[in-house]
Amino acid sequence: MAPTVSFSTESRAARARRQGDRAYTALFEKVLWPTWDVAVRRRETRRHLLELERSQWLDPEVRERAELRSLIDLLTYAGREVPYYRELFRAYRFEPRGVRSSADLAALPLLTRDIIRERYDDLVDPNHRGTNLKKGTSGSTGNPLKFEYSPASEAWRQAIKIRGYGWAGYRPGKKTFYYWAAVSSAPPSLKVRLDRALRRETFVDSMRQDEYSRREALEALRRTRPEIIVCYTQSCAQFARWIVDRGLRDWDDIPVICGAEAVLLGDRAMLERAFGPNIFETYGSRETMLIAAECEAHAGMHLSEENLCVEIVKDGRAAAPGEAGDVVVTDLHNYGMPMIRYLNGDVARRAGSTPCPCGRSLARLEQVDGRRADTLTDREGNTVPGIVFHVLFSDARRELVRQFQAVQNVRGEVTLKVVRGRDFAQDDFDRVAGRFSYYLRGLPFRIEFHDAIEPHHRSGKLQTIIVERNPPAAACAPAAAAR
Repeated sequence: MAPTVSFSTESRAARARRQGDRAYTALFEKVLWPTWDVAVRRRETRRHLLELERSQWLDPEVRERAELRSLIDLLTYAGREVPYYRELFRAYRFEPRGVRSSADLAALPLLTRDIIRERYDDLVDPNHRGTNLKKGTSGSTGNPLKFEYSPASEAWRQAIKIRGYGWAGYRPGKKTFYYWAAVSSAPPSLKVRLDRALRRETFVDSMRQDEYSRREALEALRRTRPEIIVCYTQSCAQFARWIVDRGLRDWDDIPVICGAEAVLLGDRAMLERAFGPNIFETYGSRETMLIAAECEAHAGMHLSEENLCVEIVKDGRAAAPGEAGDVVVTDLHNYGMPMIRYLNGDVARRAGSTPCPCGRSLARLEQVDGRRADTLTDREGNTVPGIVFHVLFSDARRELVRQFQAVQNVRGEVTLKVVRGRDFAQDDFDRVAGRFSYYLRGLPFRIEFHDAIEPHHRSGKLQTIIVERNPPAAACAPAAAAR
């Protein structure tokens, strides 16, 4: 682990700024945020957060009883109100009130993306129709998916995120530098800009990895002096390497919260050199938000058990600790479109039962496998995070694409293979494709439409980003996108 580095003796002005930061964070957390969240948005995020801060320390059996009640309530509601589950429970003779533990969920089949697409209307609770929040995800297998969740679930998701990020030192109102993906080419609205200003959040597009964009990101980092960095893992690791190689670090330690991709040992070492030893891995998905997060003990990632029932399944059975298996998630508070035993496409390993040194009783994941997008290279040798394809397709309002795969060949040319989705519209697709051209920065780029994309011949899984090898910069010449 990299040693803590202090670059200067703290001046009177720096001490005053630090005191001012603490005072504003306290004001935001105790006054501004409750006013906005409770009085204006009528959400119970803060109440849930207080409950979560307490429950993480409870005896596991006490918390498990509460979570079992939440699970039974969800199953009972879904079986009574949601057409898909009424039919499913009847077919499997499944009685929610007979559930004695989360292991009893194994009596039900998995919920797949294909099922969600085919039975979408039957999965949405009629009582929540029209009031749900709607989002989408591309997932790790290149199959974009649209889904819904209730406003009550959103409050739980936000509370879970704040607690998980809090293990890294984050609090609402702290100056936070988001090295994230800008999924829209349009500037943020006035409402969004005001919200970010009050929260003291700075957003920088991490998908732009050319020299000019990195200089801009460095200037924003130095100007804002953040207390926390939240980032896409691979993009920030590349940014960190650039900082270290040029000897640009002139700041004290800043905690870094990594998301979207696993943190490998090489990433962690480089991030520590650029930002200090406090590097925290998180794991989540757009369907359910934060699934697990690393605490200060750095001994795996604690599961968000109060909000999610997470199974690791191998060949139809519960995987043993340390054994890789499919991640299966049940969202305990999404009554708007219940997702019960949802197979999210990821592979993970559950940690053993040894208590975490931090003292929290939440179960842990040992690691998450199979969520890393390959990195492309543009015509000038700059990196282009492959995850940009996932991000932009997941932001589309409708299911434009059913499946996709991006391939960069040895000459540097990029081919995007696409299977049209049920809501495909050429104009909407062209807008997304234009964003790809923007990030690929002059790479030869063409689009092919297919009826299906074949999975890898060995693994049986679709590899969404394929880089045959990092192409030499000289081999990449500009070319127009083909249709």
